[in-house]
Amino acid sequence: MKKQSPLIQTIKELLKNEQVRSHYELSYYLAERGFDNVSQPQISRILNQLGAVSIKNAQGQAVYVLQRELMMPTLDTEVGELVIEVHHNEALVVVQTLPGAADIISRVLEKQSKRLHILAAIAGDDSVMILPNKIDGIDLLVKKIRQIFAVNL
Repeated sequence: MKKQSPLIQTIKELLKNEQVRSHYELSYYLAERGFDNVSQPQISRILNQLGAVSIKNAQGQAVYVLQRELMMPTLDTEVGELVIEVHHNEALVVVQTLPGAADIISRVLEKQSKRLHILAAIAGDDSVMILPNKIDGIDLLVKKIRQIFAVNL
């Protein structure tokens, strides 16, 4: 098994532990750790090689993450970490999740449907559409969902 270079190991660690928003920001973090003169094309190649993708975090900022970790939660992953955002209008609630996690989140909500007053939860790949029993309680429903998944508290 080929050992990864210290540069690649450091980039993986940064993507896991920091909210890296750009190649420039990544090069800054690398310079702080002693990796001077890493070019933008080199950073781009390494990010591509690692399968890093840019997604929006809970604050709406585009950040780089490792796709493998994005798509494959581990046994240590808490359910709340799968939820990105909770939106609503006058009639529906939408929970945005990491890709592939909507079904899990939908099941968690459906198990609590009586307590939460949910008529149905419909999962796609990365979002769950929730139909409340009554639309006049939608603000309370959103508050409870955000508490369950510790989103925007």
